[in-house]
Amino acid sequence: MEPMGKMRNRFGLMDGMKALRATTCLLLAAAGLMALGGCKSRGQLYEDVRLSRTAAYRQWENRKTREAGQQVQISGKLGIEDCIKLTLVHNKMLQRTLEEKNVARGQLVSSQSAYLPNVDASALYRRVEEVPSFEIPDPITGQPQKVSIGEVENYSAVLTVTQPIYAGGAIPARVRAAKLFSLLTDQTVRAATQDVVYSVETAYYNLLLSQHLVDISTEAVRASKVHLDDVEKKRAGGVASDFDVLRAQVELSNFEAEQIRSKNAINIARANLIKVMGVSQDSDFVLSDEFAYAPIEVSMEQAVEAAFTNRPDLYSREYQIRQQREQLQIARSRYLPNISGYFTNTWSKPSPESFASATAEWGRLWEAGFQGMWPIFDGFQREGAIIEQKARLRQAQIDLVDTEETALYELTQALLSMKDAEEFVQSQRLNQVRATEGLRLAHVGYEQGVSTQVEVIDAQSALTTARVNYYQAIYSHVVSKLAVQRAMGTITSAGTAGPSEAKTTDGSKPDENG
Repeated sequence: MEPMGKMRNRFGLMDGMKALRATTCLLLAAAGLMALGGCKSRGQLYEDVRLSRTAAYRQWENRKTREAGQQVQISGKLGIEDCIKLTLVHNKMLQRTLEEKNVARGQLVSSQSAYLPNVDASALYRRVEEVPSFEIPDPITGQPQKVSIGEVENYSAVLTVTQPIYAGGAIPARVRAAKLFSLLTDQTVRAATQDVVYSVETAYYNLLLSQHLVDISTEAVRASKVHLDDVEKKRAGGVASDFDVLRAQVELSNFEAEQIRSKNAINIARANLIKVMGVSQDSDFVLSDEFAYAPIEVSMEQAVEAAFTNRPDLYSREYQIRQQREQLQIARSRYLPNISGYFTNTWSKPSPESFASATAEWGRLWEAGFQGMWPIFDGFQREGAIIEQKARLRQAQIDLVDTEETALYELTQALLSMKDAEEFVQSQRLNQVRATEGLRLAHVGYEQGVSTQVEVIDAQSALTTARVNYYQAIYSHVVSKLAVQRAMGTITSAGTAGPSEAKTTDGSKPDENG
């Protein structure tokens, strides 16, 4: 019989040789791959990158075509409420922000799972090429009898159940932090909603202003053409000179240039409104609402009260402070013990109750109890984590104060802008009346030979400028009111419905095709 020591040495040597051969094959394969990878020339590497960029463009082109087919296409009359409702459904930035609610829900579910037990199951099959054995004499016959230590085929299955009992207060702190994050996400969505509502209303009124500017420039071009025709007729009659005709032509060209700029601006404003609403750029609609000058009285005290009780960013900072306190509690819990209960059930063949037996049978062994762990020293990691969380808590508290100061600044700026816009509207309303009367008097004087052509052109230009200033003043006032509402956090307080409930000003729903 070969001694056990020699058997182990022989088996160890054979295993070592196999491992050495396997390692050598892996090294040769790696060297071959490196050699093949290094054989590419500069031109081949460039061609690989070029093909990759071409494939990326094809993917973008296909995605663009697919998204264009999925976008909603609207037509008909479009009011400001319709724009808001369409935006709340189709705006991409808002859709992305809404997914944060699912992120918060996932964190809340994960945190609550810490209260529940953990159940783990594992199974193992192990086959031994050669089972160690030895011989002993039979007590009856005296003949050598071979006794094996273990089995060639071994099976086992283990079921483990662990129930957390105490973790230094970290478990309830994580649950509270997840709930606070869910509330914080609600405020993030509310802030994004206010942003898109402000953006779409501003874009709507910007397009409306552009349309009025186009109408003003078109009327100026029409009046200039009429005046040019009149001057040319007078030159034919010997009353006007070539200079008068040339001056009228220059004025007409100036108004035509302004008309072109206004039309370009209206195209850009229209594309921007469509982008904010998130609908197709092929949409064909007409604006049904009009500027409405409606001054409001808001004191600074009322504005501050509304802002401090409504602004989502202030609520977010409050939640962040409370969330950071929970993170500090989690860091402190690492100084306290962790206690849990456990139950382990093991099925195996051979039976775990016997070391060796002549007949291998399935057996079962179970164990239950409590286990605890109390870390004594971890290289100051816990202390470092506490210092970090305390600093982040102070940062959150400073952020709250800074956000309050930002709110006060935005309120002051918005209220002042609204007051200036009101004065601007009043002045330009009167100025438009004066400019209209001035142009009438200039035309009468020109017909009677009292006024010159230059005076008529100047009066026409003054009226055009007065009209532009008036509509810009109305636009500034409307936008400044929106800024005040946004600064107070009440721009969406009335609430809006989805696009399925949207109606135009004439009572009909806007057409949606897509």
